[in-house]
Amino acid sequence: MVRRTFAYFNDHRTAAFFVIFALSFAIRFTLLIHYRGDITTVGEAPRIAMALVTKGEFADPYIVPTGPTAHTTPFFPFVLAAVYKIFGPGFAGQFVRCLIIITGYSALYALYPTFAAAFGFPFEAGLLTGFLSALLPAKRSFEVFRAWEEPWVAMSLGLILILTFRRYRSGDRDLKGAIILGLCWGAALYIGFAIAAVLAGLLLVDVVSHRSVGALRDAVVIVLIAFGVMSPWLLRNHEQLHGWTLMRDNLGLELRFSNRDYAHAAAERNAADPHSDGLHPSFSVSEAERVKAMGELEYNRSELHLTEDWIERDPEDFARLTAERIGYFWLGPMEHKFELLFTSFYTLLGLAGLAMMRQRVGEIQFRMWCTVFFFYPLLYYCVQYIPRYRVSIDWMIWLSAGLLVWSLFENKLPARDERAYARAIS
Repeated sequence: MVRRTFAYFNDHRTAAFFVIFALSFAIRFTLLIHYRGDITTVGEAPRIAMALVTKGEFADPYIVPTGPTAHTTPFFPFVLAAVYKIFGPGFAGQFVRCLIIITGYSALYALYPTFAAAFGFPFEAGLLTGFLSALLPAKRSFEVFRAWEEPWVAMSLGLILILTFRRYRSGDRDLKGAIILGLCWGAALYIGFAIAAVLAGLLLVDVVSHRSVGALRDAVVIVLIAFGVMSPWLLRNHEQLHGWTLMRDNLGLELRFSNRDYAHAAAERNAADPHSDGLHPSFSVSEAERVKAMGELEYNRSELHLTEDWIERDPEDFARLTAERIGYFWLGPMEHKFELLFTSFYTLLGLAGLAMMRQRVGEIQFRMWCTVFFFYPLLYYCVQYIPRYRVSIDWMIWLSAGLLVWSLFENKLPARDERAYARAIS
């Protein structure tokens, strides 16, 4: 029965996408209906969206208006602004916002089999992990009403890595391919800037491992094209904020809030600790007034200097927080036992699955997975843990875990009865 089911979806891959999508959507929609009283949200992205609707400005991410901002990338606030413009910021608008989140996560999980096949994994590995992810909302409320752009970042990264893999596999380093990758990276960085670490890692590893003119040219072209695509937003930031910054400018703020006396490794614990009161402009009027008075860029530079001073003064505490954040990122939230056990389980399976990727999938994929797993989390080891931070690369961990599980069980499943299978699908 199990083999027959897998075989059916292998032969009907479009059906697999829609079944996984429908299953995921139905479960999360049920949770949304059950917890509909909790869907009202505050935060930087919704506040910027409201400023776009009411003032026509990408501004005011904090608890009081502070002016133009680069706190977030533009994608999600503009999506929310369209929702609030049509449905209003009340219950209807918030409900539609949640539907967009649920749709994003469901589409991501439904793409796992497609991602698996594109990277040379067994299709069944993607099918298995897609169904499991759909059935079990491991990120809890973040998959229903507390997410931002992360599922869309994950899908964008998946597409770019597929294009990169095909380029590496073919060995064809034509200029057109590098330009296409640069365009894709530039567009993806409008959605989520944290994946810039993946771009840097992939280019660095490619140049160092190949040591060729072609690899160096690729890196230069991709970076230049990506910056060209980003340039309208970079120029906007320079004009509005009176200084140069990349897609976002809040690194100093987040580092300072995460690395200080009485800081905790996880955002949930910081939110519950009274020592955190008055330290973040999203919740503190006095801090938001500082942002308004100093300007967002100067405020973040000041916060970065305070962070550096604290690390120099208390390196042991910084090392402890960093170690704890590494544990949170890879194993899950310590405060929630089910999520911790479940996340730890499939993460360890995924890391173990790396060991067989070279033999079962390929050297290129193995290097790509290792590169992403090393470079992407580096920033998140330095700032407070939030479950949604790992979503961008979670599909890679799932596929690696699925490869291991399928490799262990595929030979133990009974062979498919072709006559019975033919009757079942006829």
